[in-house]
Amino acid sequence: MTTPPTPPAPPVVDLVTSLQEALGRLNAMLFNYIGALQRDAPPQALKQEPLVAPAKAYDVQAQAELMSKDLLAGLRDVEALIQQLPGGGGNEPEEVAQAVELLQQNARAAEELQAELGAAGAKLAQLQDAHGVLAEAALAQRAAAAAAEAASGGPAAANGG
Repeated sequence: MTTPPTPPAPPVVDLVTSLQEALGRLNAMLFNYIGALQRDAPPQALKQEPLVAPAKAYDVQAQAELMSKDLLAGLRDVEALIQQLPGGGGNEPEEVAQAVELLQQNARAAEELQAELGAAGAKLAQLQDAHGVLAEAALAQRAAAAAAEAASGGPAAANGG
């Protein structure tokens, strides 16, 4: 008896995408639960006024407890994903020093890229000048060939040119 092939593994989702999805689920739960509580909760009297409609048989406290358990579980999931993010354990001076170093690296890279851009611009101008010279030479050569052909009575002269 052969074993069936194992199904392919689901694609690996990166940590940030997982965190975004968990936050989206948590937000959806929160908004749905608030809406359900607003919709289903029994009316409350204001200033000791009598209620127009009798209260429904709805245990708000039990539903709120169930909803809070779901929300707390979702919050724990989000917190677990946040703890998995890299670089979250350093103290503030280390993070500031790292940010300053990254800014300095960014400035050096920007200077290098600006120098490369200047060199590329100069090279482009050089190539455009060379292309212009070649184009002018090709046009002059065609004009000379056409003039020589016309002077010798070639096809252009025979066509009434």
